[in-house]
Amino acid sequence: MSLTPNHPRAVTIQLAIGTVFAATALLVWIVFLRPAAASTAIGTIRSKTYRPPGTYTQYQPGVSRGFRTPTEIPIAESYVFEIAIDGRPDLLRYSLNTTASERFAVGQRVRVTCEERTLLPFWRRTFVVDMTPLGDTSSSQNER
Repeated sequence: MSLTPNHPRAVTIQLAIGTVFAATALLVWIVFLRPAAASTAIGTIRSKTYRPPGTYTQYQPGVSRGFRTPTEIPIAESYVFEIAIDGRPDLLRYSLNTTASERFAVGQRVRVTCEERTLLPFWRRTFVVDMTPLGDTSSSQNER
């Protein structure tokens, strides 16, 4: 017995697969894409680590790649900051280019703008959106 597209069992399988895809899309939207409220916190820079420039090689997927060669994507040098937020046990990380990171040093107090993404009770992650020295009103995003 073969299943044709109009067979009741085939329709049930198609609906089940469609429901799984829709639930996955909803989960991705909830975790990564929905608008999140930004919060501001005060913290101290605990470390400033230099990341040298590098390249990322992107390979073409699929069986029929033809004459397409891998794409080399350059990654600029940067500094990764570890920031201890007052009242939080964990460290947050934030990366800035070398020019923008000249304004920041280890031990400096900073104001951090964060977005928290969560899928309670399974997963929680805080993303740093911006970092400015205390007493400074300009944003580091303008220097990127």
